[in-house]
Amino acid sequence: MNPDRAAARLAWAWPTGTVCALVALWALATGSGAVADYLLPGPGKVLAAIGRTAADGTLLTHLAPTLSASLAGWVCGALLATALAALVTEFRWVERSILVHLLALQAVPKVSLAPLVFLWAGFDIGGKVILVTLICFFPVFANAMAGFRSVGSGPLDLLRASGASRWHTWRHVKLPTAWPAIFSGREISVAFALIGCVVMEFIGATRGLGFLIQDASSTYDLPLSFAAVIVLGAIGTAGNVLLRAARRRLLPWEGAGRRGSGQGGGRG
Repeated sequence: MNPDRAAARLAWAWPTGTVCALVALWALATGSGAVADYLLPGPGKVLAAIGRTAADGTLLTHLAPTLSASLAGWVCGALLATALAALVTEFRWVERSILVHLLALQAVPKVSLAPLVFLWAGFDIGGKVILVTLICFFPVFANAMAGFRSVGSGPLDLLRASGASRWHTWRHVKLPTAWPAIFSGREISVAFALIGCVVMEFIGATRGLGFLIQDASSTYDLPLSFAAVIVLGAIGTAGNVLLRAARRRLLPWEGAGRRGSGQGGGRG
């Protein structure tokens, strides 16, 4: 068997086994009566709630607004953070002008801004996108800034000596070096995007998975609440899986470096 395929199957086997074990414990706890059904519904009831809402269109009705706002805010936050990180690391006057303000903004809990964003932009998609953008910004910004600054002095000195322009140096040396860190920040921000969107839907919305969770909880429909939470977890997991796949495809040298170091370690 291909070693890469075997490693990929093994990588999926561990989390799959963990999920199966947790679901089995969950079913055992609820089925034996150790945990009251009104506190924790069994996995069968939650699965039935997912199937019922998927069949009647309720799940899609609430999934689409959450998914679209989270994706739009994540893209805006990631692009803005990467652009500002490039400017901050490339121009000292930009760093002196805005870095301290960005750090001060990061110190403010973004969830505390949700009521203000709700008043300014309303509870439609615009308000959710703004809050998601703010929440996703700093993880990408911090990682991108570290990535741009990780370039060694040797390649930069060589390019300066050869007369390379600032743009050429940034495009062909700094950006490729920073891509792994940028991807790491974007992977982290996927979960933050969902958090920001759901918070806005808690505060004021008529559609969305956050609204569905709150509405189901208010009527003590715990299977539906858990179903929405599980769907949110599935979205976050799928987002990270897609990003990691894109990372392996767009940064093939990173995987080759890991395989080379592993083989070298095995020979030693």
